[in-house]
Amino acid sequence: MTPTQPSQQFWRHPELPFLEGRRASGSLSCYAPHTHAGFSIGIVDAGHSVFALADHSQAIVPGDVVLVRAGDVHCCNPADLQCWSYRMFHIDQSWLAALLAETPATRDLLAGMRSQVLRSGEAVRLLERLTQALEQPDADLQAEVITCLHEIMLLCAQACLRDTTSGIDDDDGLQRAHQHLQENCRQRITLDELAAIAGMGRYQLIRQFRRRYGLTPHALQLDMKINQARTLLQQGASAADAAYDTGFADQSHFHRAFKSRVAVTPLQYTRR
Repeated sequence: MTPTQPSQQFWRHPELPFLEGRRASGSLSCYAPHTHAGFSIGIVDAGHSVFALADHSQAIVPGDVVLVRAGDVHCCNPADLQCWSYRMFHIDQSWLAALLAETPATRDLLAGMRSQVLRSGEAVRLLERLTQALEQPDADLQAEVITCLHEIMLLCAQACLRDTTSGIDDDDGLQRAHQHLQENCRQRITLDELAAIAGMGRYQLIRQFRRRYGLTPHALQLDMKINQARTLLQQGASAADAAYDTGFADQSHFHRAFKSRVAVTPLQYTRR
């Protein structure tokens, strides 16, 4: 593809507190494995990339739409260190669940979704409509966004029903440990503490966390802290306050961890 000057653009609108969008053009940034607090929809605009989930990876090309469930460990990085362009839309999980609950056909949709690549011309068209609405907002902004998101989720319903035969059985102890990590991620949590909550040894805990969530407990806790820092920055907190409030010992550590997962610095993120 023709080289493009790298640029980042964020879409946030006061009428849409449930939605954050991003356009990256000519990007060479690479992401560490990470999660999102909400449901995410992305589309490749140019170049080639690799979409990696905890258990497999897949090449993606222009026009491919990527669906990522809240909490799924993943990353998308350019293939062969070539620049690429993409858009991502992050949707608040509670808001999306409430929207889908309004319609019988989509009421239980989120429970049956799985992260994957969707190849659909109609999905591309809907994401173009969504982008145009965000770039040129008018009085019908919220109606247009709701319409686009709901129709995209209907397309997802046709392609993303969970394969119940391939999932990992839930384990109450592991779930308890994960919940404790989520609720207390700003605090120092030891492996001994998590292992006691899960009712298993430390080695088994690490192995099960990697199998279920794609990351070790420490790496997952760091990712949770970055997600909370993003929320604080969106609410107007300074980078220093966000780092302190989420339990980072120093600014440099926070800066490195944030950029490795968001591909921009905290200051660039707040400047949209």
